[in-house]
Formats: sequence, structure tokens, C-alpha cells
Amino acid sequence: SDLEVNTLVWKCLGYAFDTDAKEWNSDNVFPKWREKYPTPPDLIGMQRIYTKEVDRVSLKANQSLVRSVPVDNKQSLKTHLRPLGFTGYKYAELTPN
Repeated sequence: SDLEVNTLVWKCLGYAFDTDAKEWNSDNVFPKWREKYPTPPDLIGMQRIYTKEVDRVSLKANQSLVRSVPVDNKQSLKTHLRPLGFTGYKYAELTPN
């Protein structure tokens, strides 16, 4: 689900859910990321409301995440999956957000 994907990314960024306080803790988040996003941002548009105002927040967070990946690592998914038969994504397979 969208929440599971967001949660996985949030954990990789260092966010941790405090079950007692019932909120996300950013103590272990990368400092520059924590400064920009003190609470975990919606990276994939869980609201499913496709308006510029709503999507802008998710889009900006997603772009920030993509920019944070070093250039040398951007194509590693293709490199690792190509021997397994991955030929890339087709435009028709992607869904709008």
C-alpha cells in the first residue's frame, strides 16, 4: 500500500515511530533532511487528490529525495535488474500522481 511504501522510505531516512507518543521521531534523520522535513513527508501522494495544491507537497518531497541520491547510484536498479530480464519501464505501465 502507499502507506507501507512511505513507511519503508521514512525508516530508511531515519524516522522512527514512537508507539508511546504515537508520532514519528526524527532524531536519527539525516540533518539536512530533518531540517527540511521535521515530520515524514508524503512521498507518493497518499491522498489521491490530483490537484496542484495537494500534489505539490508530495512532488517537492519526492524531488528532494531523488536529488539526495548520488549520481553514481541513480542507475544501479537497472544495472542490477538487467541480468534478471528487466528491460525498463514502459510509459503505459506508469500511473499518474
